[in-house]
Amino acid sequence: YLVRSMPFNYQRTVRFADTDAAGVVFFANYLAICHEAYEASLEAGGIELQTFFRKTDVVIPIARSEVEYLRPLFP
Repeated sequence: YLVRSMPFNYQRTVRFADTDAAGVVFFANYLAICHEAYEASLEAGGIELQTFFRKTDVVIPIARSEVEYLRPLFP
């Protein structure tokens, strides 16, 4: 079957609460930010999140994630 991806940009302000003592985004928070973007992309694609996550017989887990830190994020 055919799977089409849609272009999607997610903009978010990096907050001080996202950072560690050095003022850089704490590494675990990168994945939380990615999950926010994932949910926003579903909404942008017309998918109702409550239905998608609660009232479905199909489960689509995120089975693997990887982050490559090319440069630090600062607020």
